[in-house]
Amino acid sequence: MSQPFDIEIICETEEDTRNLAINFAKSLSHNSSIALIGDLGTGKTTFVGGLAYGLGISDTVRSPSFNILNTYSSHVSLLHIDAYRLDGSEQATEALMLNDFLVPPYCLVVEWPERLYNFLETCTFKIMFSMNDDFSRTICIRPTN
Repeated sequence: MSQPFDIEIICETEEDTRNLAINFAKSLSHNSSIALIGDLGTGKTTFVGGLAYGLGISDTVRSPSFNILNTYSSHVSLLHIDAYRLDGSEQATEALMLNDFLVPPYCLVVEWPERLYNFLETCTFKIMFSMNDDFSRTICIRPTN
């Protein structure tokens, strides 16, 4: 599959965010890792819901804030991590035992990626979310390689 290029999109509605993620999912290579960067309420979990749908997953995506990791599967496993409560240490990251969950083909998506040891240096994409004054969101998708 081809890699998406750098894009910056303004999403006026949750549906816009979801549709962007559905289309983005169609262009992903297997075994992708995605860092979602942005404040609370900027659309990260909505984006993951669209990503899941685009990957053929029919389950409702919920924020993994309290349990840290949610998994979903179809022909691709989707691992959704909310690292907010982690301390960024190598030990905290190892305690997640991600290698036990990363069975190809997979898509690993991390909210608050700076709190997951070494993830920002190794992820496939960085997606930045920001809220605009009119409550729309600006979403920037950048491949890291």
